[in-house]
Amino acid sequence: MKKLVFLSLFFLISCLSEERNVNKEGKNGFINLKQHSFREEPYVALFGEWKFYWNTSPTNIIERESDVSIQLPNHWNGYPMDYGKLPGFGHASFRMKVQLPDDLQETLALTVHEQDTSYEIYIDGKYYGGSGSPASNTVQFVPMVRSTIVVLPQKSNITIDLYVANYVHRKGGIWNDIVLSPYTKAESRLTKHKINETILSSIFAFVGIFFLVMYFYNRDGKQTLGIFLFSLAVLLRTISTGERIILEFVDMPYWLLLRVEYLSWYWSAPLLYHYFYTIFPGDFSKKVGNVFYGLSVLLTFGLFLPPVYFTETASIYPIAFVLNGLFVLFYLFRSFKNKRMEAKPLLFGISLILVGATNDILHAEAIIHTTYIAPSTVVIFVFLQVFTFGRIVRQNIIKTLEFAEEQKQFSSSFSRFVPTEFLYHLGKDDIRQVDLGDQVQKRMTVLFADIRSFTEFSETLTPKENFDFLNSYLQRVGPIIRHNHGFIDKFIGDAVMALFPYNINDAVKAAVEMQEAIRIYNSHRAKCGYIPIEVGIGIHTGNLTLGILGEHKRMEGTVISDAVNLASRIEGITKLFSARIVISAETFIEASETLGFHYRLLDRVNIKGKTESVFVVEVLDGYEPEKASRLIASKDDYTLALDAYRREDFEEALEAFSSLIDQNPDDSVSRLFCERCKESLEKQKLESGYS
Repeated sequence: MKKLVFLSLFFLISCLSEERNVNKEGKNGFINLKQHSFREEPYVALFGEWKFYWNTSPTNIIERESDVSIQLPNHWNGYPMDYGKLPGFGHASFRMKVQLPDDLQETLALTVHEQDTSYEIYIDGKYYGGSGSPASNTVQFVPMVRSTIVVLPQKSNITIDLYVANYVHRKGGIWNDIVLSPYTKAESRLTKHKINETILSSIFAFVGIFFLVMYFYNRDGKQTLGIFLFSLAVLLRTISTGERIILEFVDMPYWLLLRVEYLSWYWSAPLLYHYFYTIFPGDFSKKVGNVFYGLSVLLTFGLFLPPVYFTETASIYPIAFVLNGLFVLFYLFRSFKNKRMEAKPLLFGISLILVGATNDILHAEAIIHTTYIAPSTVVIFVFLQVFTFGRIVRQNIIKTLEFAEEQKQFSSSFSRFVPTEFLYHLGKDDIRQVDLGDQVQKRMTVLFADIRSFTEFSETLTPKENFDFLNSYLQRVGPIIRHNHGFIDKFIGDAVMALFPYNINDAVKAAVEMQEAIRIYNSHRAKCGYIPIEVGIGIHTGNLTLGILGEHKRMEGTVISDAVNLASRIEGITKLFSARIVISAETFIEASETLGFHYRLLDRVNIKGKTESVFVVEVLDGYEPEKASRLIASKDDYTLALDAYRREDFEEALEAFSSLIDQNPDDSVSRLFCERCKESLEKQKLESGYS
């Protein structure tokens, strides 16, 4: 906060830093500058007593000893004359004789800033420039308020006449400094003023547009609309006062320019109050804000009256303006005491605005002679708002990221119960979109994996050991399924049901890798003194229905299909053949040979619930590498033996399968067919005996 205060003050000083005027006071319309050095003190304000000629143009001045003098800068309103006090309307000439250095090297210039409300500059009786058209009547009178620089003749004695007229404003006369300086200095200073005001205006415009865009992105953020409206009011104030840079771009008549100035003034205070109310609604009074709003509305309607009437508010409205600032200061202090977020920098900012506004009001009323600083203080205030807004946005982003992380964790937690892949194929992006009865038809490959003889095995373990064992086992096979583009639909005790929606090969590849992981797991179990486990895996491909079952208080994602039942039955067939991986013929036909896996046909088997038998195929790569190599090497002999068996040439088949068992004693499939051949031959002998 201290750094922010320092930077703000540094910015204010840099905006206002310039060589100050040296006040030289004239006496009875004469100033002696013969000994003055314009190199050391380039800017001389011609203060003091100017000769004053009421209702007289410079060309009609007749100097007399009895000529009156008026202290400048000052309005002529209320100035005592022999026939009474002067009104605001009228025209007059001001004369000052100046003696300059004889050895002056610089070309001097006279800078006249805005006066109320038109003026002309005469040097030694010759017209040099001005703003508007002063005249003795309202017909020829044209009001305008702009700064003018005129180059002075190279003379040691000059007479300066300023002819001023006013028929629109409540006050008339010379209320701004009349400055004598080298021409280059005068041009440089005026250019700097215009550049500063242009920069300030650009900042207000940019900030206003920025917060307006932010409001359209977030209509609930009323404070963004508040700072936009306040920035707009200050922007209008900046371009319509001071050097009135709006006139550099738009040829605006005085009556409109004056109304823009007063409109921005009337609304800057209540809009500022409203902005703070939107930030701290619990600390600011809405009724107080409505009072200031009502006053601004009333004054805005007053702008439809002639300027002489609504400019009268300039002597009254500052009271309301300062009261508004004091209320804001009071309520901000309350917010600060209540430890509201970002109340501290805002309290500093509003204090600066109050100082700047007070200075500008006193300067505009010619009570003090400084310069307009309110726009610079408002820039600091706006930067504080950007700083505050940035911190609020940063905190909101942090909260949003934290919320997003919570949602991610929440979603991750849910995905452990309802897989995200399940939702994806159901056509849902979020668990909250799921409703009872949602379902979709898909063709997928179903994988069932079951631990052999788990019931007997689990009886030797405690409940905790059972859970620890199953979790340890599932921790190994789950990632393999996901790695191969599948997802686990459900756990059924020790069994795993997984779905592979994209490619049949994914399921086969996952099954082979699962068996490899189980072999590694068994080696770890053996080191710890635990018995090994065996897992049978059945795979089938078919159409299925993916959907939500249950009732409104309890729902579950599930899959309903004959393909699911068949995959479960095929897994059961692995026990019959003592095989590791068995797949349906349908899956075998669609599987890719490019995977490099090796298969052998088993047999047609009867499936419970199916009227027709199903042909099944064994994946040899599910065995240990040595066993798989032996089975692969004897695959052709096995095919011939199976062919003989299917031709019901049981003697040939028995001889072939017996040979295979001699080569591979652990070939459980050949051993099963060998037993079947013996049974068939025994049956044939019995039948032939009866015959």
